[in-house]
Amino acid sequence: MRKPHVLWALVPVVAFLSTPFLPFVNGPHLWLGIPSVLAWCLFWTAGTTASLAVVEHFARHPDEDEDTDPADANDRAAHDSCQEAVA
Repeated sequence: MRKPHVLWALVPVVAFLSTPFLPFVNGPHLWLGIPSVLAWCLFWTAGTTASLAVVEHFARHPDEDEDTDPADANDRAAHDSCQEAVA
């Protein structure tokens, strides 16, 4: 089953695929001095990066699970106290 945060990756895909069907985008309009279709695609190119950053932020990585082991936490605490004693 997919996590709900993965749906954020679908937002730019839907935006790109709907471009020809949106009348406010697909017309003889200028946005910020450039054609509206180009501005729309530039906006959603940046939106793709943002949505993938959201997915990556909320993704669960297997290497992060190793940090939750209590034995490793004790080893890290001992290592940190040794580092503090040396400094």
